Amino acid sequence: MNRFRSFAFALMNLIAAFQFVSASADTPDIEVPPSIADEIGAHTRHFEPRIYRVGKRVYSAVGWNISNIVMVEGDDGIILVDAGLSPSSSREVLAEFRKITDKPIKAIIYSHFHHDHIDGIRGLVSEEQIAKEGIRLIAHESLLDNLTDESQLLGPILALRGGYTFGFMLNPADRQGMNAGIGPLPESGRPGSFIAPNEVVGNRLQTEVAGVALDIIHVPSEAPDELAVYLPEDKILIDTEVLQGPTFPNVYTLRGTKFRDPAVWVQSIDRLRALNAEHLVPTHGRPVSGAEKVDEVLTMTRDGIQYLLDQSIRWMNRGYTPDELAEQIKLPPHLESYAPYLRPYYGTVQQAVREIYVGQLGWFEGDPVALNPVPRRERSSRLVQLMGGPEAVGQAARRAYEDKDFQWAAELATLLLRTDDADAGARGIKAAAFRKMGYASININWRNWYLTSAMELDGALDERVAAVDMRAVFLPPDIVAALPAAAIVQSMTSRLKAEDALDLRQTLAIEILDGGPKVFGLEIHRGVCRFIDGRPTAHDLQLVLDRAVVNDIVTGKDSFISAVSTGRAQLTGDPDTFIAFIGLFEDPWRAKPPLTLR
Repeated sequence: MNRFRSFAFALMNLIAAFQFVSASADTPDIEVPPSIADEIGAHTRHFEPRIYRVGKRVYSAVGWNISNIVMVEGDDGIILVDAGLSPSSSREVLAEFRKITDKPIKAIIYSHFHHDHIDGIRGLVSEEQIAKEGIRLIAHESLLDNLTDESQLLGPILALRGGYTFGFMLNPADRQGMNAGIGPLPESGRPGSFIAPNEVVGNRLQTEVAGVALDIIHVPSEAPDELAVYLPEDKILIDTEVLQGPTFPNVYTLRGTKFRDPAVWVQSIDRLRALNAEHLVPTHGRPVSGAEKVDEVLTMTRDGIQYLLDQSIRWMNRGYTPDELAEQIKLPPHLESYAPYLRPYYGTVQQAVREIYVGQLGWFEGDPVALNPVPRRERSSRLVQLMGGPEAVGQAARRAYEDKDFQWAAELATLLLRTDDADAGARGIKAAAFRKMGYASININWRNWYLTSAMELDGALDERVAAVDMRAVFLPPDIVAALPAAAIVQSMTSRLKAEDALDLRQTLAIEILDGGPKVFGLEIHRGVCRFIDGRPTAHDLQLVLDRAVVNDIVTGKDSFISAVSTGRAQLTGDPDTFIAFIGLFEDPWRAKPPLTLR
């Protein structure tokens, strides 16, 4: 078996190298065969599939999903904490749990709104089962609001960036032997699911399920709605993702997120430390046992986060900029070497300190030269000319690459590409430099961004197709069905092509039949689309449609114009006016620009 794997890996390396040479015809001698850093290979073994028993009643399924599903066995039923990323993988976990007990599910707790913790729910239960058996589906009171913001309002860009972050579009050779930093590498093409919670938690909920006392605590950290679950009788803390598992936490994630306040995060960890738990069960990585070890892991993690926060503020007060903070601040050896919990497999110091700066001070660094800069393309063109022209810059980039100065090679190639994104030589050098940096990195997010961007530079990745594909993963039909109708309509205001509507004054009333009529308005007024929560006092057009049709439009199965033409929606008003009105709103899932060639 090992010989077969070695042969298969070698074959994939050859295929990948051939693809790279073919895509970079102007630089055929630059070949970068796939590899992974030794530390990543060792880290991958941390997530080998296994059910870990903790105490008498808790079981953690590590290695099936990027996040663990945790089972608590009670007197006459079980409680599940988190639901995994996809129904298929979560169904496999439930089958493993059924080897331990056949007791019915009494409750499921969503720890927070991120997809790897909720999207596998239909692999565990159905809506009919929840209703018939009275299963409690518990989440924080803000989960649906957070999910709406991420999946609907900013879903298109977050999904595409998420695809880069987790390496969904990478070829098999670049995924071989890899992990996701906080769990096994997720498989692409597995659509998720969702069932809305039927019970919500505010700051804290102390309850009992199947004879088990549960203390459910709101601990905002890497997600604003994070819930931890404590079993006081067993002194077991299921901290979910307050600790992100065996890695330095993502104070900032490259896929994009709202500000994760490190001060609040530290306070949440301190709240959990005060419980004096004897066992720690994260939803990423393996459990930890022993009161001293549990306190050590919690304390070292909170100290690592606070160190970066305090030192960032210290140097910010001395006028340091984000890039200077990233150069200046390093974790001290006792923290940086605390493996695996503070190793940069997932989060990094460089990401964290830049985010702290922006979260505390905003984007302006204090030099007015940044207030109205020369446009990026023009600036790049001027710099290239000052450096002797494209040929001289290209030669300098090539020399930097040959000198193994890969970052500088990529930066020089970037100047050329911002002047002419069709420059094949610059594309080849930048892609090769990215591959060199990616294969050497122990941070999976950096690695995946480098390698996916190299594919983009090679022309092997169509970002528009990738964005549509990622919609099935990050915005599955179940989540769309759970989104408030008002939020769906309101999100259209940010889809308006304002430059085409500067002289327009027009209003569309939208009546959605969803357990009774719900009426909203979209009023375009000189380049601004105003959302009206209710029936507009006057309107030029009216559209009536079922909620199921709205869901199909959001998921891309239908469109407003098609729904009207097929009779799935009823229009009152001039059809041509309606076509022109709807044409002012772009489909953000199909208008994705490249991320690397900017």
